[in-house]
Amino acid sequence: MKKIIPFLFLIAQCFQALTAESDIHIQKGWANLLKDNDTTALRNFESAYQSALAESNTLNAATALLNMGICSFGASYSQGLKFCLKAMAEFKKLEQSNPQQALTGRSKCLQLISTIKSRQGKYRESISLSKEAQKGFPNKNDTSSYLGLIYNSLGIAYTRLNQLDSAEYFHRLALNERILTHNRMYLPGSYLSVAEIELRHENKDLSLALFSKSLAIADSTGNRQAQVSAWIGLGKWHSHFEKNDVKAEANYQQAKEIASNLSDKSFYLNALNALLQLKKQQSRFGEALQLDEEIRILKDSLANWEKDRVTKSLEVQFDVAEKDRLLSLLQKEKDIAKLTNYLLYLGIASLLLIAAGIILFLRKINARDKQLLAANESLLIAQEEQKKLKEQQLQNELEFKESQLSAMTLQMLQKNELMHELQEKVESDEKLHKDNSLTKLIHKGLNHDKEWTDFNSHFESINKNFYARLKQSYPDISPNDLRICALIKLNLSTKEMAGILNISPDSVKTARYRLRKKLQLNTEDNLTDFILNLK
Repeated sequence: MKKIIPFLFLIAQCFQALTAESDIHIQKGWANLLKDNDTTALRNFESAYQSALAESNTLNAATALLNMGICSFGASYSQGLKFCLKAMAEFKKLEQSNPQQALTGRSKCLQLISTIKSRQGKYRESISLSKEAQKGFPNKNDTSSYLGLIYNSLGIAYTRLNQLDSAEYFHRLALNERILTHNRMYLPGSYLSVAEIELRHENKDLSLALFSKSLAIADSTGNRQAQVSAWIGLGKWHSHFEKNDVKAEANYQQAKEIASNLSDKSFYLNALNALLQLKKQQSRFGEALQLDEEIRILKDSLANWEKDRVTKSLEVQFDVAEKDRLLSLLQKEKDIAKLTNYLLYLGIASLLLIAAGIILFLRKINARDKQLLAANESLLIAQEEQKKLKEQQLQNELEFKESQLSAMTLQMLQKNELMHELQEKVESDEKLHKDNSLTKLIHKGLNHDKEWTDFNSHFESINKNFYARLKQSYPDISPNDLRICALIKLNLSTKEMAGILNISPDSVKTARYRLRKKLQLNTEDNLTDFILNLK
């Protein structure tokens, strides 16, 4: 008996090792996801899904699909939802064997959908979904830290809706939950959220303690993103409570230095914006202009980086779909090969039974033709799916260009407002007015021919031949009229157009009136509708 027990234990270990392959891939996926290696993580989770299917492990298959959705939604909301819905279908299979496990899995999927809705600006839907997701954790005994994620999501949504009391309530819940579950990865973020709340409530000592706690945890875990946010928060604290701009600037510079080595440049952008606001408060407009230019360059690089990240993610998703298609075709080819071998054996046997063998052979040939026809049909379906994926990629590129054009337009408007603000400051301050270098900088900032060239390039990439068609139909139209038409096409208000063009709203109205005449519009015709309907 003593000899049998170690043998059985060895067998159990081998069985456990065989069934743990999907778990290993899931762990690798999360390790890469926490390092922002979304592409590698997606491949790990796809391998975990394939392994789970081979192991008949429904829970791990559902978990892998959910994690694939988490990796994908940043690049494509539709792909994220697709994986999430497939995960919900897998979790539903667990209702008979483990109802609580099925409910918890469904809740995790609902929280992912809530996150996607929040990214789309649908905050009320996000709140409803997050509250529904809470039902999956009735005993508040969530070792996976999903309750902390749900509370944090609710806090963000209520903040966007300007319901600050509710936002404060859920941010505090998220902090308490993450303290209880010892979730040191997300703890600094929760400490920062509550510190901001205490700063808003003018709680000087408590807000400082929370900012410092966030920084201490970020330092101990090596979380550099959290370090950047904590240093910026401490800079705000020194500026707000102690009016110590020197200390605040030192904190911002520390944040900037750490952020410069991060792959996610949005943190570097946050540090630059904090420094820009400080320089403006100190009336150090020359340095403010330099920071504003650096921010503009960084935003352009961020836009290109985001495009590359989206493209890579879509390529991985396409590779996954292509891999599934190839596996399916390979399986069909194997089936056809087996059938062909079987027919050859029957052909040899038909030599013994000529009459019966010929009839049987013909029947099997017919069956093989049907299999080939079915395989060809499957290939056509797969090619159609591939075509849809390419169309989806083109749609995503169009949406990206539209968002880039909107960002460029907003940037031009903000820059002009800053330039006019600086010009008014210089003109009102006699000392600054004598500074020819600053005046030249302001005039240089107001001269944005290159920005219009970039704007026209992006605009034409979305609205093909828009300017050419207008010039062809209305030869008298001027370049300024074309700019007015482009801004109307973007559905901007008169005030926004005035800010971008560096003219007064009344001048915009006059330009629109002249444009109506050149376009030969009747009194009852709406200029905006006319431009928007131009194809």
